[in-house]
Amino acid sequence: MAAGAMTMTVGAVVLLAAMVTLSSATEFAQQLRKCRVDNKEKLNSCLNQTLHDLRPFLPTGIPELSLPPLEPMQIPSIEFRQGQGAVTIKSTFTQVKVTGLSNYSTTSINADPVQQVLTVGLHVPEMMITGLYKLDGRLFLFPVRGSGDFWANFKGVDATGTSQLSVETQADGSDRLRVTNTDIDFTIEHLRMHLSDLFNGDPLLGRAVNRFINDNGREILREVKPQVVVRLNDMVQKVMNDALSQLPVSAFLVA
Repeated sequence: MAAGAMTMTVGAVVLLAAMVTLSSATEFAQQLRKCRVDNKEKLNSCLNQTLHDLRPFLPTGIPELSLPPLEPMQIPSIEFRQGQGAVTIKSTFTQVKVTGLSNYSTTSINADPVQQVLTVGLHVPEMMITGLYKLDGRLFLFPVRGSGDFWANFKGVDATGTSQLSVETQADGSDRLRVTNTDIDFTIEHLRMHLSDLFNGDPLLGRAVNRFINDNGREILREVKPQVVVRLNDMVQKVMNDALSQLPVSAFLVA
């Protein structure tokens, strides 16, 4: 096959894949509106399936729901400061990329019309964070400096959150459910980090500083969490709101 023909073939395959993905994303957005059931258990099952079906679209996002790509999650920069006694560290992390969110599973979901609350539980087996770092500080009597690549590995990520359910009257006079004020937080079972090229690559000092960083990894996580939480809140609220907003309140309240 000629080089030109091969290039056209490859380009056609890429274009076809993009069209299939776009078509599937549109179909997913339309499918959300079919969670119209007269039984709360079936509704919860439908919403659970909705979150499951969402996962393949995290790398591309869903324009119909104004949902940007979430896998990988891009964070431009994070700053961290540790200043206690003999330990003072200032570090900046840039070009941060978070992967693994699309492997989540839904552990619980419940739309409660009486309390007007939607609760969601998600589990992510493993998240990987990579990027660049720049560090400057002091560890006891030693100055600590370095710049280069870093990675962080989170295992056993459990996210739980709540949203408020309110009733919104439509132009036709019908009442529909609205999802607002989504608040999700997460915990991590195990956290590991590594910074390369500390002390110009000195292995002994580098290991000592990395050990200290891992011992205090929860402090660094505290700086990362808000940006991850914002994305999770946005994802859950937009998807659940689109699903529930089409559901008549009268159908939802039927036992």
